[in-house]
Parts: sequence; C-alpha cells; structure tokens
Amino acid sequence: MSMLAAILVLSSAPAQTEPDLVAGPILMKQSEIRAYNAKLSRDHPNYIRCARDGETGSLVRAKKVCRTNQEWTRIENAGENMAREAVESLQKGFTSGKT
Repeated sequence: MSMLAAILVLSSAPAQTEPDLVAGPILMKQSEIRAYNAKLSRDHPNYIRCARDGETGSLVRAKKVCRTNQEWTRIENAGENMAREAVESLQKGFTSGKT
C-alpha cells in the first residue's frame, strides 16, 4: 500500500515537463492499479500497464509484471541500445578482419 501512496503523491504534484520515473515493478493489487489508472489517460507516462512474463522452458507458467508506461519505454530503449551496440560491435569485427 505504501507504493500506492508514493505514486499518488507523485501524480498529484504540480505539472512538470516530465513526470518522475517509478522504477521497478509495481507491487499493487489489480484493484489498486485500476483505481490509480482511472485518473490517467492510457498514454500518460505514469499509467500502469501489466504484461505476462513467460517462464523460460514452460508453456504455462508466467508471472504478471506491472510497470508504468515510462518504465516500459525505458526498458525497451535499453534493449534496443544493447542490440544496436552488439550489431555495431560485430560489424567492426568483420570490417577489421577479425572474427
């Protein structure tokens, strides 16, 4: 419940150019998330979205992970950057004659 209070305080702060980032998974009940999201538009940076994260090696087991839109975007960008750096590193190795 303390996470909910922290998020509510952040969302009630005066309008800023970019809202504070809530890092990590959201540890709230689904009903609390619905109540929190009721005040926000779906594209708001602090809107909480949940996704099922499948367990490797299992077709059935999955856990639900909830994060803000802003946190999902940060994770996506970090993954894209890592992939880009890996490709660039491979390309440098091939152009310099190393494998």
